[in-house]
Amino acid sequence: MIDIYGTPYCAFCKRAVKLATEYDLKFMYHNIDEDKEAFKQMFPEATSIPQIVWNGVYIGGYDEFAGAVVDTIGGYGEGQL
Repeated sequence: MIDIYGTPYCAFCKRAVKLATEYDLKFMYHNIDEDKEAFKQMFPEATSIPQIVWNGVYIGGYDEFAGAVVDTIGGYGEGQL
């Protein structure tokens, strides 16, 4: 399961959701506007959104997520996330 933490007005958050949808990946979108304190506690050093976690493994932002999708779908990281 992929957890995408972002806001509805964030372009990279929308791109992360679109990417997960295009690859038919199971994900849950979390709108951080609903609980900013919880977001800050989960990602105390985050300076941008989205913040993405895949099967409990912290991935990072959109660019790191896109790279992980390519690696996993391409078989390079298969079974690791």
